[in-house]
Amino acid sequence: MGKGNSSAAGKTGTRKQRHMGRWILLIVLLIFANIFIGAAIFTYRIWATLPPVHELKEWHPDEPLRIYAANGSLLQVIGPQMRYALPLRQIPEQLQEAFIAAENSHFYSNNPLYYPVSVPGILRAAFVDLTHLAPVQGASTIPEQVARNFYLTPQKTITRKVAEILLAYKLAQHFTHAEILELYLNKIYLGQGAYGVEAAAETYFGKRVDQLTLGEMATIAGLPPAPSYLNPVVNPQLAKKRRDYVLRRMFARGYITRAEMETAEQEPVLSRYHESASNTAPYVTDWIANWLSQQFGTDFTYRSGLKVYTSIDPEDQRAANQALEIGLENYDMGLTSLDPKIYHGPIARLHGANYQAALSGKRPEELPPHDPANLKWAVVIASSAKSAELSLEGKKTVTLTLRDVAWARSRLGGPKPRAVDAVLQHGDLVWIRPYVTAVTAGAGQEWGANVWSSAGPDAGWQLTQIPRVQGAIVSLDSHTGAILAMSGGFSYELSHFNRAIFAYRQPGSGFKPFVYAAAMDAPALLASGNSNYMTPQTLIPDTPLSITLPSGQIYSPTNYSNQFSNTPIPVWANLAYSHNVPSVRILMDIGIPYAAQYVQRFGFPAKQIPSVPSMVLGSGDFAPLQMARGYAVFSNGGYLVKPYLIRKIVKSNGTQVSLLGCPMGYEAPPREPAIPAGVAYLMTEMMQQVIKIGTGVAAQSLGRHDIAGKTGTTNNENNAWFNGFTPQITTSVWVGYDDNRTMGHWAAGAREALPIWIHYMKTALSKTPDLPFPRPSTVSGPTDSFASPVGVNDYLTGYPPVASVTSSTASTSSSESSKLIETIKNLF
Repeated sequence: MGKGNSSAAGKTGTRKQRHMGRWILLIVLLIFANIFIGAAIFTYRIWATLPPVHELKEWHPDEPLRIYAANGSLLQVIGPQMRYALPLRQIPEQLQEAFIAAENSHFYSNNPLYYPVSVPGILRAAFVDLTHLAPVQGASTIPEQVARNFYLTPQKTITRKVAEILLAYKLAQHFTHAEILELYLNKIYLGQGAYGVEAAAETYFGKRVDQLTLGEMATIAGLPPAPSYLNPVVNPQLAKKRRDYVLRRMFARGYITRAEMETAEQEPVLSRYHESASNTAPYVTDWIANWLSQQFGTDFTYRSGLKVYTSIDPEDQRAANQALEIGLENYDMGLTSLDPKIYHGPIARLHGANYQAALSGKRPEELPPHDPANLKWAVVIASSAKSAELSLEGKKTVTLTLRDVAWARSRLGGPKPRAVDAVLQHGDLVWIRPYVTAVTAGAGQEWGANVWSSAGPDAGWQLTQIPRVQGAIVSLDSHTGAILAMSGGFSYELSHFNRAIFAYRQPGSGFKPFVYAAAMDAPALLASGNSNYMTPQTLIPDTPLSITLPSGQIYSPTNYSNQFSNTPIPVWANLAYSHNVPSVRILMDIGIPYAAQYVQRFGFPAKQIPSVPSMVLGSGDFAPLQMARGYAVFSNGGYLVKPYLIRKIVKSNGTQVSLLGCPMGYEAPPREPAIPAGVAYLMTEMMQQVIKIGTGVAAQSLGRHDIAGKTGTTNNENNAWFNGFTPQITTSVWVGYDDNRTMGHWAAGAREALPIWIHYMKTALSKTPDLPFPRPSTVSGPTDSFASPVGVNDYLTGYPPVASVTSSTASTSSSESSKLIETIKNLF
């Protein structure tokens, strides 16, 4: 009995255990079923919200606006990020293999365990995350990274990871391995604002991808896990370790040989940030970007990958920048001005922590964000009577002597300083520049001017200051209208206003050649109803003149010297010495209506031309670019070309944007002349006299025979100009204050603007031969403009000097001509 009861009880217990086990198994199965169903629902909901991926077949990255110089060099990149889109065939195979080895070694596998997602990798990452109770490790294959880069955020969550995996499968359904790799290599962020391998190659090594070494390729391929941490500039040692890891992975995969690996491992990590562009023409690129955005909108302008090809010559542009910067500084320092100038004092005086911070290189908050023009900031460490020690932007110590501060008067009319410590004190925050030497060009002549030359790389530094005066320079190819160089002010950093295009100022005597041309055009003058015509030899009385204006006011022009001669002066000499009263007489003789209409041939709008006697003296307002365009008509033999900055605009797909209606877009040069070639040549000969004996004699320092031009100075010395040209290049320079105040009693185009023109043209003319202006067959006479004659005795064929007016001039001997010139020089 006992045994039977015991056996029955055991069986009952076993059945209960089995029954309990079944319930536990059922519960576990239900739990897993619920988890599975929940996961399925969760996954389905994520799947339902995923975007379609087939649209990536038409994907093009948001590429910034790129502006190029005439030689193909990059001037500026404008846009939110630096991107390039390259087809896979243009990306070196070794660079592709470097990324595959580092990021997804089974990328080209068709094993579902490894592509498009790595199941072992996901399990390994999940285990690590669980042990750390945090998402610390990823397991993203290249398809997963493409999915995340295009559609998801970098935030580490389960939802994002599931979406990433699902999108990777969708990508694998619609794209080949090569297509996914191309998307990846063009989209991946690699630090410093560089998206894609081409941008990274340029940013870190200043190269295109096809120029990279194996070591550089491995360095870039090592960046994706942590672009900031593994940055070869910030952490070269870490970047080297990561690079060597990538190289070992490439060797293990059979992509490179051991010898290649070891050679690449020996490469030093020589990386620095390479600016995508060093913009030497900010006023140019600013105008282009503004016009494009106004014309096409900001999105198309800055995100569609436009490439703008300009006419800018980088070498000429750098020369223009330097000439304008130094010229304006020299004026404000009193080095080229006959009017006294003063030192405005230090920017600030630093003390305590601010002083120590500046010595360590921290930029003082009193300064603008960037150094303007050619200036560098410095802090005075110590000073004495003989010298001062300064910390140059916290990088090195420089010494200034009395020579370097001698210009810095403390008050107008005051003496030059006799001791350095009278100018510089401990803690002074000042501007300095590389030392330049001022020399007088045209010395011994009335209109000689101070120009300058670099004293060499070891000449030291010089105290300076930000000039309050402003200026502009613009240079054209006379025959095509291509703008070779343009600077609209002292510093774009301090003022974005482009004075070369938008500063409308009176040109003074610089306008005279346009009216004189109207007088020299005998056929047009006679056709207008005038009974007489003029030649360069026509004598013009230089006596006081009073004109009653329609308003009843009396207009009485004066010469610059406020003196008059007792001898009539030939037209060419009036222009060379820039006499005002004879010029007004010429205008009144040919008639204001005729002259106002004629000067429009030089591109000046009628609304800008004042129909008054002072028109010939430049009483209208014109921009430097307008003046350069007008003078180019003389330079090229009579043709009015359109100045242009933009040669072409190319979209990312290779098609061109129409330049129709673009005020600075290329247009073919005109076939018909604006003025007769003979008139252009006669005016050129007369303006060569400006250089040989007149107000432009300082330009003789260039040592060339093919220069012509005209100075310009307005009433009260508010504006100073020089407009000059050769057979190939026309350049205009303006100097003045933005508020149009006087520049000083002795200010003149020959002193303030001409030195800047000379300094620029040294560079611009170094590439062109010294050849005479082409003499047209419509000009007769004995003058050889390429030699050095005094006077102009040529005339339009068929329109010789009128004997009753010019017989004495036409027959004068060379000695008599010299006496006439000396008489004029003594008077004026």
